[in-house]
Amino acid sequence: MSAADAVERRAHRARVQLERMTFFSDAIFAIAMTLLVVEVKLPRLHHATGPELGQALWQLMPNYVGFLVSFLVLGRFWIIHHDVMGLLKAANARLVMANLLLLLGVAFMPFPTAIISEYVNLRVGIGFYTGWLILLGVLNRHVIRVVAGAPQLLEDDIGRHDVAPLLHRSWIPILIGVCAFAAGMVTWIAALVVLVVLSPIISIAVSRRAARASM
Repeated sequence: MSAADAVERRAHRARVQLERMTFFSDAIFAIAMTLLVVEVKLPRLHHATGPELGQALWQLMPNYVGFLVSFLVLGRFWIIHHDVMGLLKAANARLVMANLLLLLGVAFMPFPTAIISEYVNLRVGIGFYTGWLILLGVLNRHVIRVVAGAPQLLEDDIGRHDVAPLLHRSWIPILIGVCAFAAGMVTWIAALVVLVVLSPIISIAVSRRAARASM
């Protein structure tokens, strides 16, 4: 076997391992996002009448909000994860471990969602959910920092400057989590306003700043 063939085989093995990690990550995200709907439970009615069903469906509003917010949160993490994986040609042991820790946080996300859906009016419930959101943001940022610190893992036409915008965007969930946590210590309604209304504004503002910084 020539030296060129050996290099090509090593590159092929590295790409296969990266694909395995990516497929596994996608599966965890898909399962976690699907399990979120489990907390939107079917109403139990004593008398199946239209008004009673309508009232029961209205009382599930916190569950709807919890599902929607968490689905969008995990969706945002998946998009960033997808973008990061698209820059790579290989993965090392440190990246695999950092990615596994992120997936641990993702897989656990249905539980904080259940907490906020059931106890949205309690500071502890809001604090637990937003605290987990902050932790997810930190784990996500750690993955990107590992990639930024290992340029040998990047595709040949990709440089550190391509990772910088993602590193800036990784602050988005952390900022949203911190703002929602602080707001939730005042009132649970303020926390929901941050999570539902202000989070897109924070995302756009940080993304634009990241785009300007990378120019």
